[in-house]
Amino acid sequence: MPRRLLAAAIRPGERNRTMRELKVLRLDTNCGACVNKCCHQPHDWVYVTSRESAQLKAASGIPESEFVVERLQADSGYVVNTLKRPCSFLDSQTGDCTVYESRPLACRLFPFHVDPFTGDATLYPAECDDNLIFPPANSDRGWRLIDLEDDVRRWLAELRDEIR
Repeated sequence: MPRRLLAAAIRPGERNRTMRELKVLRLDTNCGACVNKCCHQPHDWVYVTSRESAQLKAASGIPESEFVVERLQADSGYVVNTLKRPCSFLDSQTGDCTVYESRPLACRLFPFHVDPFTGDATLYPAECDDNLIFPPANSDRGWRLIDLEDDVRRWLAELRDEIR
């Protein structure tokens, strides 16, 4: 498997096949050895739904206004909700996520980024460096994007309903 796999380089006729392959690619991460690159995602926007914001508020006790910001998506002109940067839930002393069990789907999917406007997934393996492992397809170790497909579909529908 190449160290870098970017969806942007896919020819139009190969797009569906590549997306199917990404969905079943088994990943495992050694997050404890990382320096929180998921909290500094390459696209720098962690899109959140109203449901996710409410979960984060309940888990942290922090008002949404302190961790959510509305942003204008320049390409589309849509206004979307994202987490403020730097992430309010990253403990600067330990590097731990203080709301790990309630973290947004965009955080759970890392090193994948799912574009809320197209539904396409891009894998950023270089962000995890040697902390990203590709177990065999028949292994029980790790996870696959397809395992979270229902969550992703619901998240995309929620985001699209909330986009202004």
